[in-house]
Amino acid sequence: MRKGNIYMYYGRGKGKTTLAIGQGMRAVSEGLSVVMVQFLDYNNNKEYSTLKRMEPEFRAFRFEKRRESLEKADENEIRNEINLAFNFSKKIMETGESEMLILDGVIDAVKSGLIDEAELFEVLEKRSSYMDIIITGSERSSLLAECADYIYSINIEKTPTED
Repeated sequence: MRKGNIYMYYGRGKGKTTLAIGQGMRAVSEGLSVVMVQFLDYNNNKEYSTLKRMEPEFRAFRFEKRRESLEKADENEIRNEINLAFNFSKKIMETGESEMLILDGVIDAVKSGLIDEAELFEVLEKRSSYMDIIITGSERSSLLAECADYIYSINIEKTPTED
């Protein structure tokens, strides 16, 4: 039986979601099933709409409403949406429904106080042993890093200068 790993992709640079999706595509090409749950990603519909066409091998879920910005949103509404996404993610981990689970932006949801870090850590530790899990976010989580097998820092080294 295959051994699953936990991957953490974090940093201020772009590419964390793309990297996670690439890992998911590789898993699909190996005959594995992939589920991706997006957290706090309101306006990025390009990747999401493309992934919806890849079902059932690669299933993508987003529980939040589309919004112009997080600042204009009702906090209780966001908290409820994130809670739905997290409960759905926990169910995937508990049932072992897929071989790979991508929790895109989950670290940002933790850092925003929308998900309890210790609870996420506990759920990650109890996942099915064959399941790969990818967690992404802007900042590194020290607690979540303890259960990660691989940690990648995605950082900006150069940006175009405007004249």
